[in-house]
Amino acid sequence: MSKEKRNDIQEEEALEFKPVPPETAGDEFNVQEDKYEALYSQYIRLQADFENFKKRNMAAVSAMYASGVSDMIIEILPVIDYLDMAIEAQKDEEQRKGIELVKNAFMSVMEKHGVEEMDCLGEMFDHNKHEAVMKVEDSGKSGKIVEVVKKGYQKEGKVLRHPMVVVAE
Repeated sequence: MSKEKRNDIQEEEALEFKPVPPETAGDEFNVQEDKYEALYSQYIRLQADFENFKKRNMAAVSAMYASGVSDMIIEILPVIDYLDMAIEAQKDEEQRKGIELVKNAFMSVMEKHGVEEMDCLGEMFDHNKHEAVMKVEDSGKSGKIVEVVKKGYQKEGKVLRHPMVVVAE
């Protein structure tokens, strides 16, 4: 069929008028109104569902990102421990300063991500926040932390690594 014939047929179909009897015109309008209301209601629900989906998705993405950052930080903590050990073992003052600069650079990145060193020396031992590795006799400081063997770190109140401590009895 040629293009011209198709256009002519489409024009004829488009121009075809089907009169609606006056007694059913109101009923057809009500049916169309009901269909419109149903479709509009469905549209509103779909829009709300999509907004809820976006919110849930953003929350999941945010949680996964935070989890990934925390996992990476936990893996970096031993490197900071090694830098602390190198600083303590270093006798040459210039090399010590260089190692301290590297450690300070690491710590500034950690602080930027909300990681804090847990300072617990002299505090009362709390098994939820500390990990006791040894007890020593000291009746004047009973139950207090007298030495930190390995530093602990926390991020936004959540403990990333518990400090290993020596507790007085």
